[in-house]
Amino acid sequence: MISLGQTMISREHRDVFKDGVAMRIGTRAFDILDVLLRHQGQLVSKETILQSVWPDTVVEENNLQVHISALRKAMGSDREQIRTVPGRGYVLLGGEGLDPETRAPSALQGVSCHHRLPARVALLGRQALLDEVSTTLAEGCALVTLIGPGGVGKTALAAELGQTLLDAGTTPVYFVPLAQLQCAELLLDAFYSAVGLDCSSGDLDAQGLIRHLQQQPGLIILDNCEHLAESVAGLLEVILRGVPAVRAIATSREPLRIAGERSLQVPPLDIPELNTSPEIILRSAAAQLFLRQWRALDSHLPADGDAQLDDYSVELVGEICRRLDGMPLALEMAAARACILGLYQLVASLDGSLHMLSASLRTAPPRQQTLQASLAWSLRLLGREERTVLRRLAELDGRFTLERACDALQRTRLPRACIMDCIVRLATKSLLMVTAQGPFRFYRMLAATRACLLTLSAQDAAPVDVRAPRAQECDPPSALATLQSIRAVPVGPDGYHARHQRALAVGR
Repeated sequence: MISLGQTMISREHRDVFKDGVAMRIGTRAFDILDVLLRHQGQLVSKETILQSVWPDTVVEENNLQVHISALRKAMGSDREQIRTVPGRGYVLLGGEGLDPETRAPSALQGVSCHHRLPARVALLGRQALLDEVSTTLAEGCALVTLIGPGGVGKTALAAELGQTLLDAGTTPVYFVPLAQLQCAELLLDAFYSAVGLDCSSGDLDAQGLIRHLQQQPGLIILDNCEHLAESVAGLLEVILRGVPAVRAIATSREPLRIAGERSLQVPPLDIPELNTSPEIILRSAAAQLFLRQWRALDSHLPADGDAQLDDYSVELVGEICRRLDGMPLALEMAAARACILGLYQLVASLDGSLHMLSASLRTAPPRQQTLQASLAWSLRLLGREERTVLRRLAELDGRFTLERACDALQRTRLPRACIMDCIVRLATKSLLMVTAQGPFRFYRMLAATRACLLTLSAQDAAPVDVRAPRAQECDPPSALATLQSIRAVPVGPDGYHARHQRALAVGR
C-alpha cells in the first residue's frame, strides 16, 4: 500500500481508500494516478500521460483535465498532492511505501524565485479561484490577469500560486513587483532583476531577457500593473511570443488587454447575510479573516476566540463584515481597531469614520496604509471626466442602474454617451462593482470607496483657512491631500499631470 496523507493506494488491486473507505474512480483516472506514482516527485508532461493512458487513441487534453479533477476530488484533503505545473504537466508529491527504484528525484532541483515572494498567509475562501487559475494556465493560457479593487487580495492569491510551484520544486518563479516603479523606462530593469540577470550595464533589451527565459522558462508574476499597464502589456506580449513555454500571472485593477489573456475577477470574501445564525456567520470567509486578525493582535482575546464570543458579539462581527463588503484589507484594518474599541464601538464608529481605517502592519505598502491611500492610487489613473463621474456616483447609495446614474449626473452637463463611457471605464478599473441579472447589469460602489469620496466632497465644501503656514507645504502630503490635489489640478487630454506624479512620488 502507498500512503499519500490520508489516502491509501493499492496498485496491485487498483484501489484507492480515503480514511479507510474505498473511493470509486474510473479506470482511466487510476491509470493516470499509476503514471504519476511511477514518476513520483518528477514532472510528468501532459504528452507522456496521454501516450501512456491512451496509447492508440487521439484524445483531447480536456479529457485529462476531467480525470485529474476526479482524482483530486476522490483524494479530498490530500488533493494538493497532485500539483499542476502550468503549461507543462503534473507532479505527484509526498508518499510513503514506494520502492527506491520508483521514487524519483525532484524534476527541477534548485529552482527558485530571485525576488522573494510576499510573506505567505493562509488564504480563506479562495480555493475555487486558486484551482481555476491553475487549471486555466494548465490548459495553455499564457497569461491570467487577476482583476479587482485595491485591498481585495490579488497579490496574496498570486503569491500563493507562486509559492505552491516553488514548494513543488518543479519550475522557476519570477516575481516582478511594479508598485514602486515610477516610469516605464525602468521596466526592463525590474524584469532583469527578477530573473537574476545583471542589469548594471544599462544596455538592456528584451532579446536578452527572452534568451534567458528560453533556457529557464517558468512562471512570471507581475504585481500591480495598472499604473504601467500599456508598457507592461507591450513587453509581456513580446516575451510570450518569444518564449511560448513561459506562463504569466498579473495582478491589476484593470486587464492588460493582450492576445492570450484571460482575466479573472477577484471578488471580496463572502459575507454573512442579515439575520442569519451565529454558526453561519462564523463559517463565512470574511468573519474568519476578521477574527483571525483580531485574535493575532488583541492580547485580551484567547487564541480560541470563537468559543468566547456570545451570540451578540458574533452578530456584530457579521455586521462589520457587511459594512466592509468583505474586503480583506478593510477587515484587517478594522480588526486592529477592535483591539481598542471593542466590537460594539467599532460598529458605531464605522458610520462616520470608515475612511479613517488604517493598516495594522507597519510594513504594509504605502498604497495600503490607509483606505484613502488605496483610493488615491486608483484616482491618479483616471481622467478628469472619470473622476467627476465617480464622485457624483458616490452620492448614490446601494446598487444602481445605468439610467439612474445618467439621471444623477445631469447637472454635470456631460453628454450621456460620455457618462456611459466613463461608467464602463470605471467598472473596468475596478472602481465600480458589476452584478448581472439576466440581460441587465447593476452597479455599486464599495463602501470604503464611497466613504473616502464623500469625505473628500465634505472637505471641498468646508471653508479653507488661507492663513495656514506655508512651511507645512514641505511635509509629505497625506493620502487625502493627494486626493485633493488630483481633484484641483487641471489635467490634459490624457487625464494626468506631471504635478500629480511629483506629489505621489513624495508621498511614497
